[in-house]
Amino acid sequence: MDRPLTTRASLRRTARLLPALAAVLLAVACASTGARPAGRASGAPPAGDATAAAPAAPAQAASEAATPRPVKLRVAYSEVYPAQTVPWTTADTGIFARHGLDVDLTYIASTQTVPAVIAGEVDIALGGGYAVINSDLAGSDLRMFMGIVNWFPYELMVTPDINGPEDLRGKKLGVSRFGSASDTATRVVLKQFGLDPDRDVVILQTGSLQERVAAMQAGAVSGGVAAPPDPTRLRRLGFKSLLDVGASSGQEMNTIAFSTARWLDANQNTAQEFVNALIEGIHFAKTHREETEQVLMQRLKLDDPEELADSYDYFITRHLERVPDPGQDATRRYLESQAATDPRAASARVEDFFDLRFIDRAKASGLVERLYGS
Repeated sequence: MDRPLTTRASLRRTARLLPALAAVLLAVACASTGARPAGRASGAPPAGDATAAAPAAPAQAASEAATPRPVKLRVAYSEVYPAQTVPWTTADTGIFARHGLDVDLTYIASTQTVPAVIAGEVDIALGGGYAVINSDLAGSDLRMFMGIVNWFPYELMVTPDINGPEDLRGKKLGVSRFGSASDTATRVVLKQFGLDPDRDVVILQTGSLQERVAAMQAGAVSGGVAAPPDPTRLRRLGFKSLLDVGASSGQEMNTIAFSTARWLDANQNTAQEFVNALIEGIHFAKTHREETEQVLMQRLKLDDPEELADSYDYFITRHLERVPDPGQDATRRYLESQAATDPRAASARVEDFFDLRFIDRAKASGLVERLYGS
């Protein structure tokens, strides 16, 4: 049966209204779910929008990915004693890390640091400068670029039966290795006493500082140079100090940072950050005694308050400079002393053993003034 005309008209009007009604319902649904209007850029949410934090995750990930990784750096040190206070403190307080360096500190005994650097087993070594000079005279390309301990941090300790320098004649003295800092220091002392190191005494290689002290305690040698805290221990055992070598000699090269010229040229930024970090580490050690003694206590397993205090006072308070010279004066004197017997030393130039650009840049940057406030 046919519908009335009025009903057909109503249906047609309703059909025409359906699209508009659908649009209204869609807008209401979008508003209720917090959907973003079509016209707004996806990267610019409105202020206070609850979804504003959502796009930050990819940006944060990209930022983290762009952060440079720390540069791995292999560094060797030649003795396990408080002369390593600066590199240990610089590592353990996070200063190396703040300079973008992931430093692996490794102990390599005495003059063995020289062949380790030449062979590329480590990038940088902290060891005796005289071994570096001898290696360069033999043809290597090692360069010293920063000083740490540029004095002889030793006392000549001897057995109780020795009362003076003359009693050393015919006695055995221990050094770590021939050509090492302890060997050079021992010879310097003997010459100050008017003794010939090659004729008046017997110099024996006993190994590291700890092994030298052990040889003294066992009676295998009558004496040797010892660095804090060992003189404190040896005095308790009855040994005597004939001379404070650090107080009686000029500039020396006990612990010097060195590498090959090739490595320094290829890694200038890394070398600069290493120098800057050590300068900052020196400042930390000088201004944070308690924390620095804690580093020594942990590194050396040292819990004797007197030995800790003696070590800190000797290495940090009394001798350590803000920016230690690598040892140019000491090199000049050493070359002069060797010139009579070694023509290579006679013709060598002091500046050829050093690379001072990193210290010069650190000074020119105002780093020292920013650290110390003057």
